[in-house]
Amino acid sequence: MARAVASRPQWPRWARWAWWLLALSCCTLSTASTGIKTSAVQASELVQGFLGDTVVLPCSQPLEADTHLTQVTWMRHEPDGDVLNIAVWHSSRGASVSDSERVKFVASKPGVEVWNASLLLSELRAVDEANYTCQFARFPQGSKSERIGLRVLATPQNKIEALETPPSLPPGKRVAVARCMSHGGRPPSRINWTFPAALNATTDNRIPTSGLELGTTNVTSYLVLVPSSQADGQNVTCVVQHDSFREPVLLTKTLTVHYPPEVSISGYDDNWYLGRRNVTLRCEVRSNPAPTGYNWSTTTGPLPPSAVAQGPLLMILEVNETANQTFVCQATNSQGTGSGELTPQLRATPSKDQSGGIGTIIGGSIGGIGGIILILAFIVYWKCRSSRESLLSRAPPSCAASAYHGVPPFPRKPRKTHCCTDSFSTEPGCGVEGRPRGVKNSGLLLGVGEQVHTQRQPLAVHPEREPRKEVARAGGPSPASGQGGVCCIG
Repeated sequence: MARAVASRPQWPRWARWAWWLLALSCCTLSTASTGIKTSAVQASELVQGFLGDTVVLPCSQPLEADTHLTQVTWMRHEPDGDVLNIAVWHSSRGASVSDSERVKFVASKPGVEVWNASLLLSELRAVDEANYTCQFARFPQGSKSERIGLRVLATPQNKIEALETPPSLPPGKRVAVARCMSHGGRPPSRINWTFPAALNATTDNRIPTSGLELGTTNVTSYLVLVPSSQADGQNVTCVVQHDSFREPVLLTKTLTVHYPPEVSISGYDDNWYLGRRNVTLRCEVRSNPAPTGYNWSTTTGPLPPSAVAQGPLLMILEVNETANQTFVCQATNSQGTGSGELTPQLRATPSKDQSGGIGTIIGGSIGGIGGIILILAFIVYWKCRSSRESLLSRAPPSCAASAYHGVPPFPRKPRKTHCCTDSFSTEPGCGVEGRPRGVKNSGLLLGVGEQVHTQRQPLAVHPEREPRKEVARAGGPSPASGQGGVCCIG
């Protein structure tokens, strides 16, 4: 049996030459196309806007000669990978957008040199945040595109507040004492705390929750510590960071921490000797709020008979053997109870250091009193001397002269005198005619080496009065008698 043999179709020679010519022309066209220079699409890589605001997604394409723009397409890339056309401009059919109320083309027709395909989005929403592609369809160059990212922000509202400490906490229980909130932010805020290291505090950042506006987030952070006196009144700072802030926001708050009493006992001077009386111990308390009650006791039970409690004070009327034990003070407030202890050491005799200290105090006191007495004595002496000088200035000349032992303190101008024949002369002019200026009833300076006696000149001579004293010149007779006459002086 003869097998049939398939034969190739025989093309005419002219058809084979036509096929080769077509292939050559396609290669030439492809080579020419790859040699055409095209301009890149001009667009921003990232655009940011705030919720409710309006933004522009910029995108443009320079136009070239012999270039025909057929279509511009805006596409949005969804998180699940889908690509949606949200706006299209066609050279013959015009613009078409998916949400005409919020999405618009900035330019309604191409320009002479640049085709502006920028897209305007108003009333920004959280769902608008995505990557967008701006694509130009041109002939004969083909399509050209560029991707643009849109980020939607929302500025958060920030607040810090101090929290009230719960009452009756177990010892060492950590509680939140301050809270920092950053609500309505997009993306979520980042919260940190700064505080003194002595607080030994930690932070508790809660799980973010949805804000009032769709797509926003509420962030809350707590400052946690053990309530104590070291924490009360301290300043803590909440540091809020957000992409919409140029710099972090600092919020400072002064803590008001309620804590149970912290108790210690003061007043012990290490000199409790047998027989000492009236010593006092004080219960020192730091707490918030203030203590509402005090209770004194000992580690073995009630107080000894010589001890009397008066609120925060404990008075020991007499130190004896019953005081040789540990005293305990308990203070209570709304947060709990705290206690402090003190064990005094009894002595048979007073401490030498304490005695020396007391002696020093007594000696200093006596020295101070002595100094005051000396000062007072000097003041009295000065006053008496001043009074004496004042009296002498107003006393009769005899007193004044005797004060100077017969010699005046400075030379004085001699006064003129009239000599009388006897000591009882009543003739006119017998007496002193003048006195030195500035000296009242003073004695007469008769000359160097002359004896001086002073006597106030009487206003008149009366028989019943004592006769005027006679003052004889120390050197010779009276000018009137020539034989030891008498000079009448004032």
